[in-house]
Amino acid sequence: SIPVDKVCPRFTAGVVRYAPSAQEAEAAAKATKLGYIPRLLGVDELMYPYLWKAVLIECFATTFLTFASIGAVLSSFGRQPDPTTPPIIEPPSIGIAITHFFFLGLFILSFAPASGGHMNPMISFATMLTGHTPIARGVLYILAQTCGSVIGAQIIKDALPETTINWTKNQQGQGALGTCASGDLTGRQQFLLEFGFSMVVLIAAYGIAFDARQAKIFGPVLAPIFIAATIGVCIYSSGTVLPAGHSGAIMNPARCFGPAAVIGGDAWDNQWSYWFGPFVAGVVNAFVYILAPPHHKKVYEEEAKIRLLEKHKRKNGIRKSITELKAVSLAGSG
Repeated sequence: SIPVDKVCPRFTAGVVRYAPSAQEAEAAAKATKLGYIPRLLGVDELMYPYLWKAVLIECFATTFLTFASIGAVLSSFGRQPDPTTPPIIEPPSIGIAITHFFFLGLFILSFAPASGGHMNPMISFATMLTGHTPIARGVLYILAQTCGSVIGAQIIKDALPETTINWTKNQQGQGALGTCASGDLTGRQQFLLEFGFSMVVLIAAYGIAFDARQAKIFGPVLAPIFIAATIGVCIYSSGTVLPAGHSGAIMNPARCFGPAAVIGGDAWDNQWSYWFGPFVAGVVNAFVYILAPPHHKKVYEEEAKIRLLEKHKRKNGIRKSITELKAVSLAGSG
């Protein structure tokens, strides 16, 4: 039989950490017979249903996170009765930051048990580079998140009247449906903005959720709340330091791709910066994480050994109890 408790789980990039399922533990145990590169690629996981369920959940979660995010942006502008009316919240980034704090915290807590609660290509890419997510799973997650964002944007576009969709549209270049807009910034400036604020989010994620020792301190509830709060603060900060017509730092490439695919036109302007900024931040984060202490990935392996010892203790305790009961039974019959 395969000693499934002896190995570290393949996927350790859940924003909230849970023990691996029996099927995941079995897959991890079988993977110990593979070489380093096959284990890193994680192609062997493609044969297991649990992976495809997680990919489906990432698509589903990102669909409705995008739906909620666009709704939050539009409601924060709330230009009624016409597009020339001032935003209902001034500056709109306050409302956007607060609503995203609640949405993200709720979504992470809801979907972390099933898929890890990424809903963001930046997180999936960064965790691929640091070895928390097998490459095959990470690539599938990014594709699922991108598809989900398009579906979510299309749903809310079809659900809302044209006047509401245009609440975020203005003469400074900000587009309809809460699309990502760089305004007067060059692609280089938008890239640097995305890179800087994405680094802040990754520092929080790796310092709170993906560090094995820190995850024990913050637990399954505080980690998502602190990460959601960090993103909310970044949304507010980036949205207020720039003039009207700029949507601030997005820190989630899928969130920009979905509305751009649905609206089209100038919504594609500087789209590359919304991808390269977070991804370059992931590369820098991986470089620091791997080369500079503290590096706590071995804690996962230590926890697996502890689980194995506890399992053996329970088995030995049950065997001892059965032996004692048999002895008592024989003594009584004698």
